[in-house]
Amino acid sequence: MLVVVASNPQARFGRSGPVGERVVQALRAAGHEVVHRTAPDFAALQRAARAAAQRADALVVVGGDGMVHLGVNAVGGSSTPLAIVPAGSGNDFATEIGMPGVEEAIAGLPALLETEPARCDLIRIRHPDGEAFAAGIVSVGFDADVNVRSFRMTRVPARLRYQAAILATLASLTHRTFRIRIDGGEERTWRTVIAAIANHRVFGGGIPIAPTASTVDGRLTGILADELSRPQFLALLAKALKGRHLADPRVHVEDIGTVTIASDDATVLACADGEIVGRLPIECSVAVGALRVFGTPR
Repeated sequence: MLVVVASNPQARFGRSGPVGERVVQALRAAGHEVVHRTAPDFAALQRAARAAAQRADALVVVGGDGMVHLGVNAVGGSSTPLAIVPAGSGNDFATEIGMPGVEEAIAGLPALLETEPARCDLIRIRHPDGEAFAAGIVSVGFDADVNVRSFRMTRVPARLRYQAAILATLASLTHRTFRIRIDGGEERTWRTVIAAIANHRVFGGGIPIAPTASTVDGRLTGILADELSRPQFLALLAKALKGRHLADPRVHVEDIGTVTIASDDATVLACADGEIVGRLPIECSVAVGALRVFGTPR
């Protein structure tokens, strides 16, 4: 079997750099032909992985949710299956498909590649600059603001960047007005800091933002909140950490096939799987069964 391994040497702030080489060694010891792709920046690695995966029997990504995002955009919509070694600071999608920790994942990878891949849904995102897939969550609210801010905090040490971005975003909490149309229905206006389109349940390292979402039901789940003061938002965030926010009447859950999101605020960027995707307006639709993946999607 020809296996492409794509690894992110910066995952876990550089502490998981050797994991990619260990994965390569384990696969070669099991008799697989292995092509290892790594690069100093995400865009270059995505191009290299996509090109190599076109002739591969499987693509293995080593890292966190950002590497999963790279993987689904390399092989989503194709017959090439994806395997994940969860070695990042956030491993939400890997957890959702039942992957174990990094050590168990490496040890079990050769056997896993002998199993039949499952199929799961992806989110197809169309935006003014192109099109992309997402594995987990598309956000244009608080979570997206945190991600965008963290990417721009280049003077902050990498291991502290995300936490610093959370604090800075909380300090300047910004409501934005969105125009949202679900499944071709009436356009609605929402002023909010919480606007997420979910293919699975969790984001942000395990926060169950969409407890009812599933990667195998052929639908997406929208989570939107009414306008909130900072104390109200913090109280709701505390509920979300325990998955109890859906009972709050200010939180709205939408069953979605296709949704368009627009805003007159030109600074808004959409993020997916923790990566910046592009400008608004965006259209998110469910790509049913678009990914073949080693694991147990739910």
